[in-house]
Amino acid sequence: MKKYSIISLLLLLLTGVVLTSCEKEEEVAQGISGAWEGDLGLTHIYHGETIKADRTIYIFNQESPSRRTGDGYIVEYFTTNHTELGVVYTRLSWETWTRQNGDVGIEIRFSETENKEIKDTKIHILKYAFDDKLFKGEYEINGQTIAFSLNRVTAPEVSNVKYWDYNELIPTWHQVTFSGKIYLEREYQGQKYYPKNVIITFDVDPAYNSGSMGADKAYIKEEYDNAPWGSYLADEIKFWDSYDISDDKRLNLYRSEGYDSYNKDYELMYIKFTDTEMKGEMFVKTNVFEPFTLKRVSNPDWSNVKLGFSPWIKK
Repeated sequence: MKKYSIISLLLLLLTGVVLTSCEKEEEVAQGISGAWEGDLGLTHIYHGETIKADRTIYIFNQESPSRRTGDGYIVEYFTTNHTELGVVYTRLSWETWTRQNGDVGIEIRFSETENKEIKDTKIHILKYAFDDKLFKGEYEINGQTIAFSLNRVTAPEVSNVKYWDYNELIPTWHQVTFSGKIYLEREYQGQKYYPKNVIITFDVDPAYNSGSMGADKAYIKEEYDNAPWGSYLADEIKFWDSYDISDDKRLNLYRSEGYDSYNKDYELMYIKFTDTEMKGEMFVKTNVFEPFTLKRVSNPDWSNVKLGFSPWIKK
């Protein structure tokens, strides 16, 4: 006799249908095909502001009744704020697969190839239930589990909707911020100062990013007590790269436009990630490393932070 989790039993009461390991991939694909309205956490950066559509419709088109894969669209309606965007769409692809425990999972991917942030974004729906009207459950992305609920609707005519260039409007599912104390030394007029706290926001989550050189930006803020330049120093990281040497994962952060492997602004080594923190060691000088632990926190509003280090502050 199959035992259900509390979540599964609740979904059974709410929707009347719970998918078990006996469900075939093709049956699940056929069951979710169509148009669904709701929220899967999609936000965007638009002219430096994080925005979200008033309505979002996800359209899943099954390739054929006997296939477990398909494509589709995301149609977004901006009717309250940023009405100049109107109604826009982008493409997606999806498939079902059988997990090791026998259950059928659903993976949603973006079909855009010109933008790495889009291309590498994947949603895994592992716990779910649906009927003719409701599709709900939990999806996983970047180690986070998020509940969702979608209602079946009539699919809009995509040919009447404009395609949005995602080189300008980028989903920020990957954006992640860490905060904590890192050993840094700044010098001004012969006096040395050390930040009490450091905040780093990566546009792409470094725990999952492949680290293509120059592709990724970040922001960093160093907070001080009793420093002559004020309570903080902050700047945009023009790009950062990550790479592995055996079990040593490293991150190099550069504030300058040009790449100089001998002039890294921040060199983080021996990095380990969990869902809530990033640990590692800060390279200080040859054979000198300082351990650090940064906690994952909410993304700050960088539009209110003055960026740019004064040139007279020494590293």
